[in-house]
Amino acid sequence: WERGEGPRRGAVSAFGMGGVNAHVILEEAPEAPVRAGAVPGSRVVRVTGADETAVRALAAAYADRFDAARDDWETADLCHTANVGRSPLEFQTAVVGRDAAELATALRAVAAGRVPIARADGGHPAERAPEDAAPAGAPHGPADVADVVALVRAGHAHVDWAALSPPGARATDLPTYPFAAQKHWHTHRAAAPAAPPAPTAPAAAPAAGTDRRPEALRVVWDTAEAPSPADVPGRATVCPVTSDPALREALTAALRDRGAVVVGTAADADTVIVVDAPGGPAAEPPDLSAFWTELADLVKRLPAHGTLLRVGHHGVAVHGAERARVRPETAATAMAVRAACAESRKHSAVVDLDPADPVEVRARQIAAEYAALPHGSGTGPGTEPPSGVLAAYRRGVRYAPRAVAAPPGPSYDLHGDGYYLVTGGLGAVGRLLIRRLVDRGALRVGVVGRSALDADRSAELRDLSRRAEVAYLSCDVRDASALADAARRFGARWGRLRGVVHCSGRVNPFGAMHRRPWSDAVKVTDPKITGSLNAVRLARERGADFAVLVSSIAGSMARAGRGLVDYSLANAYQLALAERENGTATTVTAHAWPNWTGTGMEADASYSAAHSLGADEAADAFLDHLRSGGAVVFPGAAPTPARNGSAVPSVPAGLSVPYAPADSAAPPAPGAGLPAEAGTTGPSPLMTRAVPVRDAARPGTHPAGARTRGATPAPAAGGPDHAVMRGHVRDAFVHVLGEDPGDRAIRTLGLDSLVIAELTTVLEQRGGRTVDPSLLMRAGTADDLASALVADTQPSPGAPPAPAAARNGTGDGAGGPHLPAPKAPGAPGIPSALSALLHPLLAHDRDR
Repeated sequence: WERGEGPRRGAVSAFGMGGVNAHVILEEAPEAPVRAGAVPGSRVVRVTGADETAVRALAAAYADRFDAARDDWETADLCHTANVGRSPLEFQTAVVGRDAAELATALRAVAAGRVPIARADGGHPAERAPEDAAPAGAPHGPADVADVVALVRAGHAHVDWAALSPPGARATDLPTYPFAAQKHWHTHRAAAPAAPPAPTAPAAAPAAGTDRRPEALRVVWDTAEAPSPADVPGRATVCPVTSDPALREALTAALRDRGAVVVGTAADADTVIVVDAPGGPAAEPPDLSAFWTELADLVKRLPAHGTLLRVGHHGVAVHGAERARVRPETAATAMAVRAACAESRKHSAVVDLDPADPVEVRARQIAAEYAALPHGSGTGPGTEPPSGVLAAYRRGVRYAPRAVAAPPGPSYDLHGDGYYLVTGGLGAVGRLLIRRLVDRGALRVGVVGRSALDADRSAELRDLSRRAEVAYLSCDVRDASALADAARRFGARWGRLRGVVHCSGRVNPFGAMHRRPWSDAVKVTDPKITGSLNAVRLARERGADFAVLVSSIAGSMARAGRGLVDYSLANAYQLALAERENGTATTVTAHAWPNWTGTGMEADASYSAAHSLGADEAADAFLDHLRSGGAVVFPGAAPTPARNGSAVPSVPAGLSVPYAPADSAAPPAPGAGLPAEAGTTGPSPLMTRAVPVRDAARPGTHPAGARTRGATPAPAAGGPDHAVMRGHVRDAFVHVLGEDPGDRAIRTLGLDSLVIAELTTVLEQRGGRTVDPSLLMRAGTADDLASALVADTQPSPGAPPAPAAARNGTGDGAGGPHLPAPKAPGAPGIPSALSALLHPLLAHDRDR
């Protein structure tokens, strides 16, 4: 940028989608005067923060910056900025040094905990620079600055820091404050119900032996009737996708026998049937990147009323003898299909076939399941399609899953020789389980993980070391050799490995699957898939008594996987792996947990309210089922009274954990069928209801007929026009965001300008009318948006002309181009000024 006669100036402008504008004009700073040599002497640096942890973290960052100081003046500038240019906070300390190197060393001593930190006490009298010190800017001797440091470390808050800076010292770049990485979400909870009237008689004491353990479930498979065919529309289209030519030919014939129109591409189909090849043993860990990409593309292209039927092999163990042949990757991909369809409010179903059955038999089985699908029923505006029903076929017999109560496993004494290994043990769940193991008698616990051992976690482990030997090693559980080396080092110290608890895991932020690349998803799947394989193999190779995989009901409930399809996939893999690997010498158990109140992975507020356990309650259940074996699901819901008054397991809608020993002796639970029947709808566990906020126009403030900026026209909902438009709105949100917002407030969806532009384009394409983008900012909910669009009657310039009957009320269909009558500014149908500005930017996307 060439310099002219005057100073250089630049302008920055920002235009918000809601009409907020900002303009800033910047001018270059004047040239800094040349400074004489810096005054030598000792210098003081103050470090202040909201708590002790922040002070020590900031000191470490300051130390790195002082290491980069090039001369004495830069050192003086850094001290001046730290002392004068930073707000004083509750905790403080100070260090002294003659140059940048000494100051950096002293700051690192603060970071390491070797220098005391004091709480600033504003009640101390004000302190100036030492009385015998030279004038401001003169050298300060060691005794002078030592007095200042002693005052700060004693808690004095009133120090004249400016007097310690030499004349000519300037503010410079210094590391910013290390804000605590904590989340403080506010969730709106319904008011507590009024207390019931006091009983007139003393309440009866609980019966002796009442079991207060959290409900635990398994799944067994029962023979089932053939599915009842649903009403298949006359032109229902279906696309079978399989790599087996013989199966494709047989399936095409069977589908046509059922009245379906078979098409060659998924883009033209109402229903897509994807059949996995039986294959042999898959590589472990499996590479699921191609599956992820294909599923994301398929769900995105599937129409709003579409259905995805997934057919796999060896995904479940219907009979106990099949456990060794279970393929966890098949179970995982099946669960991902269900979660992805639940996320986009589309129908799904998963069927597991016997590869030993002839091709013609399997084709008829698939066609029968297809004929029983809802085929668009219950998919009107605002309706959530039901989750798919799992079914399995073995030797031509159909089986359906049923939940039964899972009794606690055999008791286990944690005392004795050897040690227990906990992976991911520095996480919240891992630390809680370590404490509970020690509480129950574990004397030696080895902890591994990738996290840094910070001060808080070190203190917690030191506290446990008073009752047991606890040691930590940094180790990536995805690296089998590193995990084995950690076990070898622990074993050399403590002897035999007695049990493994695998807690490693992470979760991505909520988001639509088709917008999440596999490179992000694999960060979630790797610790649970590869890590679980390594943990289980280690336990079996070392002769451990048990291995426990800490999993989630996101691996068994499709609706729990909305926005977390990668997490759902990974946990489903763990559940199936436990079924396959469980044995008599080493029991392998996967616990599918709901939300632990205040602990572990964050969950949506409405989901957690229905599926939660207290942390202590869950930790007790963990020990009860330490050696149960297989997959155990904790739905976190209270027992539901049966008709005869007894309690039976309550099964959340959509629960489908098809991993249980078929020879389980647990008695069947009458009425605990699963999953929900077709057509059943319920509140979404991953959707928070929000009351739409509408700005009411004040009487007399606006001219008659004018649209107020804070409100959208809202004709009575429920009419045919509104229903059609609500469908368009739903389809647009599903296309762009991967889900229908339902009755959530639009403002809570986090729409940015690009998303609003994309939604506007899709709405214009589907609705055939001009859409004011600012409506998406002003509408409370999707229903409000649909009402506003119904009120706006202007057709889109790029859309085909509407029929004459729709334009002028006549039904003859004749006439030339229709010119609408002029309308008053601000009336419905006239785009806002903001819309007029934005439409040129959106035009190139209209036909994309």
